[in-house]
Order: sequence, then structure tokens, then C-alpha cells
Amino acid sequence: MTEYLTEQEQIEIVKNWIKQYALVIITGVIIAAIGISGWRYWQQRQAKILRHASAVYDEMLTKRAQNNVEATQVQAKKLFSHYPKTIYGQMAAFMLARDAVLKKNYQEAEKQLNWVLDHNDTAAFRQIARIRLARVLIADQKPEEAIKVLQKTDDKSFNGLTEEVKGDAYLAMKNTSMARQAYQQALSQLPNAEVIRPLLQMKYDNLITNKTSQA
Repeated sequence: MTEYLTEQEQIEIVKNWIKQYALVIITGVIIAAIGISGWRYWQQRQAKILRHASAVYDEMLTKRAQNNVEATQVQAKKLFSHYPKTIYGQMAAFMLARDAVLKKNYQEAEKQLNWVLDHNDTAAFRQIARIRLARVLIADQKPEEAIKVLQKTDDKSFNGLTEEVKGDAYLAMKNTSMARQAYQQALSQLPNAEVIRPLLQMKYDNLITNKTSQA
């Protein structure tokens, strides 16, 4: 129909359309501008937080390398209180848990790993924390608690490792049947090239051998 309208008539139609929808258009533009500005601000803020957290983490590593336990703890507490959701806060907790295990301070290790579970939303990190916490609980002679920790799965890609630790927990409970089942499940899910597979295979084979000798 517009092909039969004069140029002036077409201009008038456009003017009327603009008058009718001007407020909607302007509102949309403003919302889009605010959204872009807000997104950029959020990105800049996140980058700033990560830079600060990285600096604190680097300082923590320096103090740890110097065997300055007190200063290491000070930097770690900064990460836990100010940057708990960053990867640096999680890595600090994992590191302190490892140090505690080496000192056989299992209670402290459990505390650090539970902190990761309480402050991390990343499935892989949470599953790693579960597996390590379960291992600490087994070392602390709490295999039943280890099984409870592993009952929930955050990331199924770690199922092989999870089943192996379950097997260790059942073995500590002297439940060889469940241990053998867990090890077998772990072997079926771990790739052949997995570094830990030979040790896992040995655990499973030992249980099979013991079962055969008792028959």
C-alpha cells in the first residue's frame, strides 16, 4: 500500500509512528544502556576482586615457603573473610587441609574441607572436597562418616575416584563385600590410562585373592 503514497504521506506516517512509540523506544534504549553499563561495572569489579585475591594468595604462598605458619594463617584468613567465593580462597583451604593432614591434624583438615563445601558452588571443586574429606575421615578412623560424605554426588565425572574411596571406607569397616563391589565399580569407570588405576587394581585383586583363599 505504501507504494501508492506520496513521499510526504510516508514521512507523516513515520512521524506518527515515532510519536506513538517514542516512549517505548527511549525506555528500551535506556534499559539497554543501563544493562551494558551494569555488566561492564560487574566485570570490572570481579576483575578487581580477583587481582586483590591473587595478591593475597601470592603473599600466602611466600610466607608458607618461608615456613612462617602464623603469617600464612593471617593471609589465609584474609582470603576466607574477604574473598571466599574466589578460586584463591578455595585453593588456600585445600592447601591448609593438606598441611594439616601431613601433621596428622585431621580435625583441622576436616574444618578446611568443610569450609570449601560451604562456600563453593562449582561442582568439580565440591566433589574434590568431598573425596578429600572422606579420605581424611578414614585416616581419622571415621569410615562411616566418610561413606555419608560420599553419598551425595556433585560431579559424576569423579565417580571412579569416589567409588575407590568408598571402597577404602568399607575396607576400614571390615566390610570386604562392599569394598570389593566399590573397587569393581571404580575400575569400570576409570580410564585405562588413569595413573591411580594400578593401585586400585591391586586393592581389588587383594580382596579377590583373600576371598578365594577363604573359600
